[in-house]
Amino acid sequence: MISPDLIRILKLLGLHDAHKNFVEITTKKVGEECGFSQQTASRKLKELVDLELLEVRKSGKRMAVKLTKRGVDLLKREFIDYQKIFELNEYVEITGEVVSGLGEGKYYIMKEGYYRQIKEKLFFEPYPGTLNIRVYPKDIHKVETLKNLPGICIKGFVSEGRTFGNVKAFLCTINGKDGAVIIPERTHYTDIIEVIAEKNLREELNLEDGTPVEVVVFL
Repeated sequence: MISPDLIRILKLLGLHDAHKNFVEITTKKVGEECGFSQQTASRKLKELVDLELLEVRKSGKRMAVKLTKRGVDLLKREFIDYQKIFELNEYVEITGEVVSGLGEGKYYIMKEGYYRQIKEKLFFEPYPGTLNIRVYPKDIHKVETLKNLPGICIKGFVSEGRTFGNVKAFLCTINGKDGAVIIPERTHYTDIIEVIAEKNLREELNLEDGTPVEVVVFL
């Protein structure tokens, strides 16, 4: 369990853009802004480094700090908790535009291990393929929220000597049509979501690359 004092420092450093780049800051400033003595601030910064939440570079008396990926992820979890309190209701609205994928959706959706569970848990037989949507920057944080919510688990499996990972799903509508957002456990995308449905969404909704869409995701 990370102490509130350490989270307060991470938040301060994030507000100074240390989640993006190394930024110069002094222990005196950290202490003043967080309500600690300079000595306490120095000790707590060392704690953050020991916990692998922060990187520190020193040059003489100058110090630059940057949040590690683990530190950034911790702040994101805090953000999502506040969202749950103040923003999230029973759904989130995500806007973006249609983009072409790599054509792998059909292969994965039609694997028996996934296909059977989708029918059982999402209550429809999926069209063999996914619709890829590039989320607009203003809504990317909502995608991060989905990644940290339980959703409906489509369990992974082993087939022909290959391991297929877990996928989480959320029922949704896209421009009014029923479907589901699917998020592979191992996805590296931050601004792309994939939607599946009973029918070919491009044809049903007359969509082309670049067409704006609204996805209402049910939590």
